[in-house]
Amino acid sequence: MDERDQTVLVTGGCGFLGQALVAQILTRTRWAVRVLALPHERVPASWGHRVQILRGDITRSDDVDQAIQGCSHVFHLAALVGDAGSYAAHDRVTVGGTAHVFDSALRHQAIVVLTTSICAYGDAIQRSVCAEDVQPGQPQGPYGKAKQGQEALAWRFKAQGGRVCVVRPANIVGPGSGPWLLDAAHALRQGLPALIGGGQGHAALTVVDNVADFMLLAAQTPAAYGQAFNIEDDLPVTWQRYFNDLAFLMKAPLPRSIPRWAAYLGASVVEPIFRRFFQRQRPPVTREALNLIAWDGRFPTAKARALGWAPKVSYEQMLLALGKDIQARGL
Repeated sequence: MDERDQTVLVTGGCGFLGQALVAQILTRTRWAVRVLALPHERVPASWGHRVQILRGDITRSDDVDQAIQGCSHVFHLAALVGDAGSYAAHDRVTVGGTAHVFDSALRHQAIVVLTTSICAYGDAIQRSVCAEDVQPGQPQGPYGKAKQGQEALAWRFKAQGGRVCVVRPANIVGPGSGPWLLDAAHALRQGLPALIGGGQGHAALTVVDNVADFMLLAAQTPAAYGQAFNIEDDLPVTWQRYFNDLAFLMKAPLPRSIPRWAAYLGASVVEPIFRRFFQRQRPPVTREALNLIAWDGRFPTAKARALGWAPKVSYEQMLLALGKDIQARGL
């Protein structure tokens, strides 16, 4: 099939990573792009008429099937993002929605590029270098548990004859990042502790455009099907350096630090209260977040590089873009 005759679907296309991916598809391929967006979700004005928008919800199987019909590829990003919300909500939206995607993709013989997260490794992050074949540990919150659930569905889809690639991005940074810009900026402005144990652990950062670049490569590379890939930029950047750089761009005080034991004690007290009584709000500290910022996370990318991928946007270029975004948002 000629590339011009192919239509690809992006679920979650209006999100942080989704918008970066849609931009690359539009500029680097001749694919027709379709996005499944929630009924009242804001669509980027820059897309104009170049993107077909279908309104629907991944929790509705009919909406998903209508969106996938006629598509050669599905980039599945839609999910509950972050560590707010109940286990039940993450399971219903993220895992249940993914089940609909795979069921429909199997019927329509579509290739699926599924984006999960390094959170799928659970507490294995605290014990070992996490290459793609490492056995996942215990999930540290509803987000990580849902990511493990998505991957279980991916391997079932593969066993049924489906073509799927699982992408596990590390900590995605860049203009508009929820946890690593907006939430982090709030913590810095409020003078809240942003570093754990001095922040000397490897931050495992990856620029959003670099993740989108790999997803596009994986979709077009049959050797990637049936496999999982870590994506991070292999930067010599600690959490201390990143948060110091962010504070400099914001003209905010340098980040404060607390001991790891104190952070985990705080999470053990606060998180259960928020899970029960304030499910729509993100707890101030969670075990899921600590699993990422309180340890020396290591996620080798040799598999992705063997496919020909390498980060194209540098840390310094990302900081320049971040500075402009901070100014525009008044952070």
